Amino acid sequence: MTRTVMGNYRNGPALVPFKVPPDMKPYNIIDNEEEAEVNMYGEVVSEIPTDWWGDRIEGMYIVLADFLNDMERLKSKSKVTFHINSPGGEVFAGISIYNRMREFKGIVSTVVDGLAASAASIIAQGGTKGHRKVRNGSLTMIHGASSFMFGQYNANELKDSISQLNAIDKSIAEIYAASTGLDREKVKGMLAKTTWMSAQDAVDNGFADEIADAGQPVTMSINKDRNIMIVNGIPMSVKGFMDIPDYIQVYEEVTAGKQPDVIKNIQTGGEKHMTLEELIEQEPELVGQIRDAAVQSAQTDTQQAVSAAVSDELNRLKSIDEIAGKIADKTLVEKAKYGETKMSAADLALEALKSQNDAGQTFLNNMRDDLKNSGSGDIAPAPNSNLTAEEQAQKDIMDGAALIAGIAPDTK
Repeated sequence: MTRTVMGNYRNGPALVPFKVPPDMKPYNIIDNEEEAEVNMYGEVVSEIPTDWWGDRIEGMYIVLADFLNDMERLKSKSKVTFHINSPGGEVFAGISIYNRMREFKGIVSTVVDGLAASAASIIAQGGTKGHRKVRNGSLTMIHGASSFMFGQYNANELKDSISQLNAIDKSIAEIYAASTGLDREKVKGMLAKTTWMSAQDAVDNGFADEIADAGQPVTMSINKDRNIMIVNGIPMSVKGFMDIPDYIQVYEEVTAGKQPDVIKNIQTGGEKHMTLEELIEQEPELVGQIRDAAVQSAQTDTQQAVSAAVSDELNRLKSIDEIAGKIADKTLVEKAKYGETKMSAADLALEALKSQNDAGQTFLNNMRDDLKNSGSGDIAPAPNSNLTAEEQAQKDIMDGAALIAGIAPDTK
């Protein structure tokens, strides 16, 4: 009898292919001499999963051999912090990573940044006692191991498979019981029914030591088929997970790397609206970026406004200079340029015309007064003139004004 067994014993979701943005990596390590930081974002696997034809199933995978090799150089660090946002994966891979973490000489800190489900929750227990943290808004999930098989099996073969699964669950329960202090039977009950824990639940049940307040707020969304979840912008398969919390936002289409607009408070299931003070406290870096962008924008606007004002002023002075030569009153020109109330070229021209008109009228008035005072108004006009004495006097005044202005007098 032939049979085919698909997949290994898993403490994680069934595999669902999904596109991964090219700049996303399943994990990365930041080595800072005495300390190091490890960011785990993928599924833990013993090897890259393949389909029926041997082609790689697309996804984010932390391959055990590669990861253990990278971990080796961290064993002597004084402190290593593991940031976890993963749906789990193969149970033996998760336990192997947990065991390696327990061999580290320094402090091992684990931080659940978003999701620590299945085998990833085992890895989260690898932290030194007192140094296991969960972000406010994160989820921790534990359940029993499972296996996907395809083919024909007899009763004894199925019993063997069940025995193996029971043995694996016993190993998992022992790890959880040792790290949490919970009774082993209680842990087995939590595994049997699949248990989702909020940050506070994880602390209350001993799966974490404290809630970490700092860092980015946790965002979660799930597609309508409820098999792909986006946690903090990281795509992950959750196919086969039971009792996924209903309050996680469902989107018609979820794009990897995109943060949902609405942040869900998974303690209550309601929308979380932050005050300015809360935003400053929880997102100091983001607030700083917004402030810097606002300052830069304001500086740019100010520079543009100053440049525009300088340009306008230069154009105003240039226009005044173009007509200044035709205006006799230089004091008026200076006043137009630099006076308390600055004028445009048009304003200056109007003032010059008014000034000249006032001067001409004053001249005429003075001439009339001089003529009256001289008594020349009593002199009879020339015999050949048809003008009256008053008309002749007026004409004499106008002729005198014309001579001063450089205009030939009217001889008519």
